[in-house]
Amino acid sequence: AGKLDASFPGETTKTAAEQLKKAVPQLVVTPFSQNVSDNIIMNVKKPPFDNVKVRLAVSHAIDRRALVQAVHQGGAVVGASQAPKPWGFWGLSEKELLGLPGYAAKPADEKAKAKKLMAEVGYTPEKPLKVEIVTRNIAIYVDMASFVVNELKQVGIEATLKQIETAQWHAMATRGDYQIGANLTGIGPDDPDANFLENYGCGSPRNYSQYCSEETMKLIDQQSQELDVKKRLAMVYAIQKKLEADAARPILDWKIDYFTVWPHVKNLVPHQS
Repeated sequence: AGKLDASFPGETTKTAAEQLKKAVPQLVVTPFSQNVSDNIIMNVKKPPFDNVKVRLAVSHAIDRRALVQAVHQGGAVVGASQAPKPWGFWGLSEKELLGLPGYAAKPADEKAKAKKLMAEVGYTPEKPLKVEIVTRNIAIYVDMASFVVNELKQVGIEATLKQIETAQWHAMATRGDYQIGANLTGIGPDDPDANFLENYGCGSPRNYSQYCSEETMKLIDQQSQELDVKKRLAMVYAIQKKLEADAARPILDWKIDYFTVWPHVKNLVPHQS
């Protein structure tokens, strides 16, 4: 309609951008990282998610690539706790992700691993673990959460979805007043300290899973003090692999925005922060 010169960063999906471009071919669309992940938070201080086998089963169960296509129509990429290249600097590559829970090339293999873990703690699709999964009552949360519910059902976890008002969401998550949740996490700068300490640090109010590992904290402190970028990158990779192996907060994908402007807009560089 020409009432805006530029779309607001983080608000234009791949589908919306394609519709805009089709309607007004001269619009300029630039894909860039939102630095926002879809992820699963599980309260590690409450049964059944105090058991790492159950948390890992959840991680193995969710087909991340299918989620990217079904929920985001391709407008996201798989990754661990740091956004992958080219969208971020610190993230694991596709090849490095393959050995981690939930990232195998064959989703059926992942579902089989999830079923095996659930069977080890006494649950099957015929005798499921029943849990309540919470999410924020906004469409981008609910769509992702609904996909997750369906995935969990296939491995012996029967989850009922509860939508939480936005005004209550952050307070509830900070208190740990939930079992499992489908969550979105936005990071400011693409920096390991900003991400690790906020979302995985012992005692951090944004560490909604209440995951706390002395070993992980030592590794986080060490990488923060490392001045050699190559050495620090290797340390950050190792931390990401440990976080996924612990199912601290399984990351499902990193969302991409499609920054859209009229051609008369010059030098407005999209940025994830």
